[in-house]
Amino acid sequence: MNGPTLGILDEMKWRDEAIMLLACAVFVLPHSQQDELSAFDKCRIVTSSDLTDNKAPRFTAYRIPTSEVIENPKLDLKSNPTARMYRTLLREEISKGANFAGHYRVAIWGCGTSCAMFAIVNLKTGRVITPEGFHSTSTVYFDVDDHAVFSHSLSRDAVFGFRKDSKLIGILGDLDEDESREGAFYFALDAERLRLNHSTPIKKDCENLRNHR
Repeated sequence: MNGPTLGILDEMKWRDEAIMLLACAVFVLPHSQQDELSAFDKCRIVTSSDLTDNKAPRFTAYRIPTSEVIENPKLDLKSNPTARMYRTLLREEISKGANFAGHYRVAIWGCGTSCAMFAIVNLKTGRVITPEGFHSTSTVYFDVDDHAVFSHSLSRDAVFGFRKDSKLIGILGDLDEDESREGAFYFALDAERLRLNHSTPIKKDCENLRNHR
């Protein structure tokens, strides 16, 4: 492989990493900028208090024993269209080992500003699992304290909450950028499928403030 080709690949990798960092970060505005927002935009911002839910499930309720380290896990490209489309990213992720539900790896990547997609890989079989009913989550209007909603999560970002010793995964945002599906969503891994266990929807009447400051 020649020098220019390596340079292009390095540039693409840097770009993808930068996009991932932007996408996986919960949207936060400094207070000075929040003061300049319109009444509508201030109303739209989702905070940790909006997502407080005593009925939300806990990781401990879905505890699972952690398994042995799986050496050289393979990716099953036939298991899911996402496996083929994002094969390079997923192979890099599974090489890092399990981080969810014993022997699974949650992989997260960017799909635009404040937008993230994810997939879960079974490290024993290589099977790729994606959510049903949506493809991405957007956190444009979210200003949530890090891990304030998904307490005791071991995820590196606040949009997703999960642990290696639990089958529960939490997701913040607007599913597929749909404001009617905005909030915190809790899924349990069951028979190689993600099943919605609980949701904390955000319901705000902000439209009447759209033209007011």
